[in-house]
Amino acid sequence: VGANKSAVKMIAMGTELHAQAYFEYDAKKSGGVTISHLRFGPKPIHAPYNVRAADYLAIHKPSYVHSYDMTRYLKQNAVCVINCSWDKSELEKQLPAKMRKDLAEKQAKLFIIDATKIAVKAGLGKRINMIMQTVFFKLSAVMPYEEAVEMLKKSIKKMYGKKGDKVVKMNIDGVDASIEGIVQVDIPAAWASLDLGAEATDAKKQKVAYGKGPRMFPEVQDADQFAKQVQAPCNNLDGNALPVSAFVPGGRVPCGTSQYEKRGIAINVPKVDMDKCTQCNKCSLICPHAAVRPFLATGQELAKAPAAFKDGSRSAIGGGVLDNYQYRIQVSPWDCTGCELCVRICPADALTLGPAEKVIQEEEANWNFAVTLPDRGDEIDKTTVKGSQFQKPYLEFSGACEGCGETPHVKLMTQLFGDRLVIANATGCSSIWGGSNPSFPYTTNTKGEGPAWANSLFEDNAEFGFGMRKAFKQRRDYLANQVEDTLADKEVLMSEELRAALNQYLVMRKENMHDLLLPRGRSIYHQIMEKLVPLLEKEKGDHPKIHSLYDLEDMFGRSSFWIVGGDGWAYDIGYGGLDHVIASEEHVNILVLDTEMYSNTGGQASKATPKGAMAKFAEGGKLTQKKDMGQLAMTYKNVYVASICVHVNPQQAVRAMIEADAYPGPSIILAYSPCISQGFPMAESIQHCQMAVDSGYWPLYRYNPELAAHGNNPFQLDSRKIKGDLFKFLAKENRFAAVMRRDPKHAEELDNKLQENLVQKNHLLQVLNKEDLEGQFSKLVEGLSDAKSSGDSITVLYGSESGNAEEQAKNLMQDLIARGLKATVSSLDDFEFEELPNQKIMILVVSTCGLGEYPANCKQTWLKLQ
Repeated sequence: VGANKSAVKMIAMGTELHAQAYFEYDAKKSGGVTISHLRFGPKPIHAPYNVRAADYLAIHKPSYVHSYDMTRYLKQNAVCVINCSWDKSELEKQLPAKMRKDLAEKQAKLFIIDATKIAVKAGLGKRINMIMQTVFFKLSAVMPYEEAVEMLKKSIKKMYGKKGDKVVKMNIDGVDASIEGIVQVDIPAAWASLDLGAEATDAKKQKVAYGKGPRMFPEVQDADQFAKQVQAPCNNLDGNALPVSAFVPGGRVPCGTSQYEKRGIAINVPKVDMDKCTQCNKCSLICPHAAVRPFLATGQELAKAPAAFKDGSRSAIGGGVLDNYQYRIQVSPWDCTGCELCVRICPADALTLGPAEKVIQEEEANWNFAVTLPDRGDEIDKTTVKGSQFQKPYLEFSGACEGCGETPHVKLMTQLFGDRLVIANATGCSSIWGGSNPSFPYTTNTKGEGPAWANSLFEDNAEFGFGMRKAFKQRRDYLANQVEDTLADKEVLMSEELRAALNQYLVMRKENMHDLLLPRGRSIYHQIMEKLVPLLEKEKGDHPKIHSLYDLEDMFGRSSFWIVGGDGWAYDIGYGGLDHVIASEEHVNILVLDTEMYSNTGGQASKATPKGAMAKFAEGGKLTQKKDMGQLAMTYKNVYVASICVHVNPQQAVRAMIEADAYPGPSIILAYSPCISQGFPMAESIQHCQMAVDSGYWPLYRYNPELAAHGNNPFQLDSRKIKGDLFKFLAKENRFAAVMRRDPKHAEELDNKLQENLVQKNHLLQVLNKEDLEGQFSKLVEGLSDAKSSGDSITVLYGSESGNAEEQAKNLMQDLIARGLKATVSSLDDFEFEELPNQKIMILVVSTCGLGEYPANCKQTWLKLQ
């Protein structure tokens, strides 16, 4: 669209021709369909309708020839250009029969060009817009080609000058190489007499017959119905022809329809070498589109698997329930966008990129089998990074940009709380990739459970989500009263099992107990609900009051409420409402996807934009520093606050989300979300985010007010000290580098002030993080002195995977004995759990392993403590 807008301006200003342009584009952030309707002529153009007789047709993606009827609006003797990697001999096989027939009957001039190959050679990746623009000027004859190229190169310098001379040169090199790549194809006369046969029959079968009159579909369409009746026509570019009767009133739509799209927009797709795979699941964690996932299968299930899937499976590593399964990482080749993040994050180089067409042929059947395997997430602890990725992602195949930094955070949130998640989403990038008709990426499990998602406006999202939580609380209070009344009514007869379960629920509610998380990260309220629902269903006919409780069954569980949005909403337009929410005592969570600008509307500056960064409305570099949302929230003292980045410290991100959900008050999590508008290749996001954390640009921390109630420091700094070069980090982002190129002295002043601000902030965080070490040491000395005088034995228990913690524990025991104290040492799991309350003094030495998992020799004790 941008290139065509530029072309229209060039023609209108550089020739005597009048011009008109209208652009159609969908809501996809990556790989979306765009249609440019361009008209040129010697007289003023007044045509308020789309082009329906085209003299020039350019098909920029080869997949379009299979997805859409590309030639229906082609004029007689028109020019048709296809960007593809096929040579002349392959067109007979690759082009649909109808397209070949139309080209012959309309006596079109057909050209092919491998623009992607030219772009890659020029260093442009898959950006082919300028190459195809050059082809347009060459073949359309709208204006003299030499003049057009000269003007095009000037427009490139103007358009990409801010991005540096290298980017300008790459685009000009692409323009210069374009013409040599054009190949004219002679259209065989035999194409005109092709029999469409089966192709026409298949198209007729796929077409939905819509009748006139009353709405023809039920109140709620399931995903399959919706995909056939609404989504398929829209994806075939026939959405404008749908009648009103095709839609369900009220704006409700089924979840999980993105799975039907299979867009196939990647040029290269990853494949996994399972012999190298360490089974860390990091590739699944970082995938923005949930197109890479770990699967667990039994031997019996693998007997039905495709040979390649079976041969590529390995015994699962990790002990416990994993010992019962075979493990495999599987890629969905049709849904992958080719962002490369999984390849970059893999510690063992087990993932490599291959041509999409080849990988699709090899892996499509494997993926189709993998998604039929049972979901085994309930068997595995979701509070670890590895365990979280065995949970079903309730956000999949969204329309977000390739390499998007927002979706991994939201996807992780759905894996932790998805079956009880309620999301109020602010308008912005996350609402566009999260809920654009007709493709909805939020999905459900086999029970039909999944996130409830709604979007109101940009400015009132905090109030919108707050109202959801208040309404839910009101309904739960009503339920508690109904349970109390039912238990007190002696005329209501029920089983002892049901009475005990209702009493358990009532105790939790009456004593206002927190929703403690069970060892596998599951909610206690949810466990009570799973126990109650079958009992209520069985006994609902015994008394109206029991039936009334059955009607309210979904209120027994505790939903996890999250208000989600970008920094434009949170820091600027919706800040008043957000401040109102965090100043309350309500148990509601806020997730801010911080891209440090208004990403959805073109990269305007927000109050989250840092000092010195260039953005729209701050072309010379922003003069004021970024609002510190975390410190503002911490001033209330009752708000759980965390700053996370899943690209750098995924275990900290998992812990922060779980702690925020369990905290019985408001919480806010600030998630650093790298964005293409920041001006660096998204494939480098992982390394780039690491530089952001190491340089102190984005500190990682958690603030939990509950810790203060027990005499502990509520603040924990998870990124301990600055160890990176801030200026190297800034130079890699075009939003800072562009200011450096334009005015080096001004940029230096702004960047020095930014560094000064960050050093001050980091110093403040270090102060907050300091424990009362002197006081803690005094307590230890006092305890040891008491043990010596009373003759009590000191129990030293350890949890160790590599042996370091065990060594420290045994050295500590020797030191205690050397000081005349009695001491014993053992691993936590070797010590009798029931004896723990009888120990007067214990010292625990535990070091987590891997991605935060508990060592094998203390895990059972930890689970029992829960």
